[in-house]
Amino acid sequence: MHTMATVVLRVSSLVVEMFDTRTAKLIWRGSSSDTLSDKPDKNIKNLDKGVQKMFKNFPPEAKG
Repeated sequence: MHTMATVVLRVSSLVVEMFDTRTAKLIWRGSSSDTLSDKPDKNIKNLDKGVQKMFKNFPPEAKG
C-alpha cells in the first residue's frame, strides 16, 4: 500500500505594470513571487528583496 502526503505551499505574487499615460501602452512589467512563511517579519524581508530584484532593470532602456 502506498501513502501519499499532501504538501500545501502558500505562495504570494506581486505584479507591477507601468503604462505611458499618453498612449495607455504598457512600458514595463515586473513580477516577483515567493513561498510565504508563518513568520510575518520573514515575509516582509522577502517582499523587500523581491521588489529590489524586480526594479533592478528599471527604467527600461529607451527604444530608438
